[in-house]
Amino acid sequence: MYREKIREYYDHLSRSYRKVADYIMSNYYDVSFMTAAQLAFAVGVDTTTVVRFSQRLGYNGYPELLHDIREQVKTEIYAAYEPKPLAADDPAGVFKDRIEQERQNLQQMLVHNPPEHLEQVARLFERARHIVIVGEGYAETVAEMVAQQFRHRGIPAEYLPNDAVKKAATLMNVDSSVLVIGVSATEYGRDVARAMEFARARGAVTLGVIGSLASPANRISDLVVYAPTDVAGPLPSIVALVAALSSLVQVAAKDSPESVDRHVETFEQAYQFLAREAEITALEAANVAEES
Repeated sequence: MYREKIREYYDHLSRSYRKVADYIMSNYYDVSFMTAAQLAFAVGVDTTTVVRFSQRLGYNGYPELLHDIREQVKTEIYAAYEPKPLAADDPAGVFKDRIEQERQNLQQMLVHNPPEHLEQVARLFERARHIVIVGEGYAETVAEMVAQQFRHRGIPAEYLPNDAVKKAATLMNVDSSVLVIGVSATEYGRDVARAMEFARARGAVTLGVIGSLASPANRISDLVVYAPTDVAGPLPSIVALVAALSSLVQVAAKDSPESVDRHVETFEQAYQFLAREAEITALEAANVAEES
């Protein structure tokens, strides 16, 4: 299959070939309807590059690669409309059941957070000059990741580790301009609730993003976004939590098509500069090695 071949050869491909590979991997449904010339135009390379890329993967030419891509698309379409029966103990059955549970959680999250409620949440972000995110248990990793996402969108935010000393040092300085987001995956969100309670006493606004309505953070927050973490087994899911928090980053950033385009363009410029610097350094090192 073309995916396996791309993974196998990717580290040894030139930059232009990697651009073709990346586009195919991310847009294979669209590519399945493209000629070599159309794919080349979409990627920004010559048609010859697409043909040679196909040959680099071991195909006789682009038509053979295109055939593989179309076979993948047909397989996925058939799987969607004519699913095979799966046993509960079959690995594919286990995988499917978990995905179905996650889909139910996401659907339930939409029901519990109607538009008028999310408008209130959006106003919290409009008024906040700084965001502090706290979490515990499995939610800690999610909280740290989302704090980075806020910062990458230019929104001042910090993740607060579940450490009493560090919490005290940060929360003692919060005021009404700070939004404290508490992330709790289960009903055991005691430490998150205490941090939020103290922050509220200092004048901060609080938003709970919770996986269980029994979480203490539900009772202490000014507003709550419910992101169910219910799944079979002893461990909570974090899928809905991640989806909810990532969506809130977009809400806070006030994304529009134009702002997204500007953000992507700026990121691409920064990345290309840094990648070019790394290549120059590697080239200089190789030249030094040859000279010695």
